[in-house]
Amino acid sequence: MSKELLEFSASANGDKWYLEYENETAEPTVIHQANAASGGAETKWSVVSFLQVAGDHPEGQALRKALAKARPLQAEADSDLSIVKGNAATVYPWTAKTKVGDD
Repeated sequence: MSKELLEFSASANGDKWYLEYENETAEPTVIHQANAASGGAETKWSVVSFLQVAGDHPEGQALRKALAKARPLQAEADSDLSIVKGNAATVYPWTAKTKVGDD
């Protein structure tokens, strides 16, 4: 099983945030690596859980951008799959919520 890490944010104090892809079918995982002064602890989150906690913070915004960039790449990878008929809508949990009346 191959793992791919994509750094999507780094703070001035040395903390880093990564998106980990374990394989093509699994949902990515967010990894927070604390700076050395804090002990360098590593914490793993699901994308949804991370955005519930840090969604409005710079790290959450950076994650949304990284996922938006990764989405077209995933669509290209899925293009060999059979076509789904119908008018299906896809809602991603990491997309920013809109205010009522912003249609």
